[in-house]
Amino acid sequence: MSTKQSEGPTRAERLTSLIYALATNERQWTSERIGKYLNPEGTEEARQKAIERAKDEIRNEFGLRLLAEDHGGVVHYRIDTTDWYLPAIEFSAAESALIALASSLWKDSKLQSLALNATSRITGETHTEADIAPYLGTYLPRLSMDDPNFKDCALAVFNRKTVHFSYRAANGQKSRRILDVWGIGQRFGYWYFTGWDHTRADTRVFRLSRVVGKITLGNAPKTGGGYRKRPAGFSMSQVLQDFDLHNPAHLATIELHGQAAMPLQARALERDGDTITLAYADLEAQATELASYGPNLKVLSPLELAARVRELLAAARQAQEQAITGLGSGTVKYHPTRAAGRTSTASQVMRNIDMIQYVVAHGVATVDELAQRYGMTAAKVRQELSLIMMCGVPGGQHDELINVNDGDLDSESVSISNAALLAEPQKLAPMEAVAVLGGLNALASIPDFEHRSTLDSALGKINDAVARYEGWNGALGFALSQVQEQDSDMMLATAIREHRVVEIDYYSPKAGSHQLRLVEPVRIFEDGDLRYLRGYCRTRQQLLTFRLDRILQARATEESFEPTARHRDDTRIELRYNASEADVEVELYLHQDVLPVIEAYKPIAWSSKVGSGYLAKVRFSHHSVLAPLLARHAGRIAVVAPQSTADQVNLWLDSAMQVYEDGA
Repeated sequence: MSTKQSEGPTRAERLTSLIYALATNERQWTSERIGKYLNPEGTEEARQKAIERAKDEIRNEFGLRLLAEDHGGVVHYRIDTTDWYLPAIEFSAAESALIALASSLWKDSKLQSLALNATSRITGETHTEADIAPYLGTYLPRLSMDDPNFKDCALAVFNRKTVHFSYRAANGQKSRRILDVWGIGQRFGYWYFTGWDHTRADTRVFRLSRVVGKITLGNAPKTGGGYRKRPAGFSMSQVLQDFDLHNPAHLATIELHGQAAMPLQARALERDGDTITLAYADLEAQATELASYGPNLKVLSPLELAARVRELLAAARQAQEQAITGLGSGTVKYHPTRAAGRTSTASQVMRNIDMIQYVVAHGVATVDELAQRYGMTAAKVRQELSLIMMCGVPGGQHDELINVNDGDLDSESVSISNAALLAEPQKLAPMEAVAVLGGLNALASIPDFEHRSTLDSALGKINDAVARYEGWNGALGFALSQVQEQDSDMMLATAIREHRVVEIDYYSPKAGSHQLRLVEPVRIFEDGDLRYLRGYCRTRQQLLTFRLDRILQARATEESFEPTARHRDDTRIELRYNASEADVEVELYLHQDVLPVIEAYKPIAWSSKVGSGYLAKVRFSHHSVLAPLLARHAGRIAVVAPQSTADQVNLWLDSAMQVYEDGA
């Protein structure tokens, strides 16, 4: 057996060993002993902080409770494992594959990996693309959790906590709120949370992206009756679907400038020359879309919508100035992939426990097999195994430590023993539940989903696999755009199911014109507030992606087609343009909040962390693609190089803001 390094155990090793020890009922630990183990050289205050942090990690990352027990006037602690282990749940092959499909819907690579590993643990199966392909439906969402407050808000739901936060309403007014959080969900690509608002003495729904700063945990005011529990039968999906009933549609009058804003004409309620009227319920979502058209339109009314559009354009322009003056890329070193940064201690511990369970379940695994499963190098796998080998009862003898290959870390095969407590499959921890149930609930929100009975069965079983939470499924909801179907959307969905050829009048912003295409439709994807049609284009003779908001007209023909290999769509949901070496290569600065947005464009190189984000080299079909993208994400994406592209973007943004100047 190998010996410990001279610098002592890492935080991950300490936390793994502490969980191992506290979950062994016969070994009781006092607060003093825990503090000394977590922070041997620290002050009493530092040790107490280490204990509180460990409590939060054990609860939030693993779904476990730390229990305090009085023994002779001395408080001892232990972990309650009575609801930790996965019950005997049998999943059919169809249920298992559908859960894997749901887990693969996340754009965020870390969350997708978390979901897929959790799926493998609870179903006992590792799924291939061939396993998942039969369950790809007519309509599929693409999910993201790219809001910095997402995890804290989701954990507040899980732990039934009260949160304090500052909020900027759609009209720009800011207020301080205190909320008992009941649920969190995604509507048309935006995250919302709801609960009892002590500030207003009523239930309220808040958009997560409008939270100013960080959400913090706090206490419910006693004057308001304390914490209010979530009502019985609560459904976050229903809250989101009822959103428009509580936020009736507003009307916007928009003046169109030229052909580039032509797609908006298809949604117009009224049209008078170049002026159209649109209906909307969410000011922020509407402003984001309209800002992406830049100088090609002007919002005439209402004034608050026009003001918000200009704010978004100004934020994008300001980011351009900062990129030019402060982000010269000459000294930046690029790498083929983005560095993931330091893994959190809890994430590393979860991965270690999952690795133990995987190896024990299979008897023997190879280093290469583990490297592929966890997306690591072989050297990193051996480093993780070295850490696992030193875990066990803190200060224990060799026979109380986890045995990895009897200490032989050079072997190509891996076996683990003496890890009975950690080797049994465990229930889904909070964020695993968010990832797995989130994908399943998103599928459940699709009208006429083809595999409804299998989905309902899988959801029922998954709810039994979530650690220490009743009603978690109801507290996590989705409302997809298809819920608000238009006639053309319904026609396309029917054509996909009936394998009927459709004719679309499609607008190309690059060409600045539109043309008729005959398409053999395969499925519709939803990615945030955008939707896409995937289908075989007879004009281009290949499988292409069409944005639904650029389809001016669509009709189903009388011709049917037989699905063949040319209609086979990749199970990895690819929505963006597949770039070539002949395309425009651009250096972008990306705030960390929008990484999933740009990752979909498959950057060819990444920098290390720069400030609050990264630099990335990305290929685009044309310079004109950039400006709308920057406007849509208002200050969180900026063009660094080449200067010619930056100049074109700046000109576009300046022209767009000029539209709203007095007298324009």
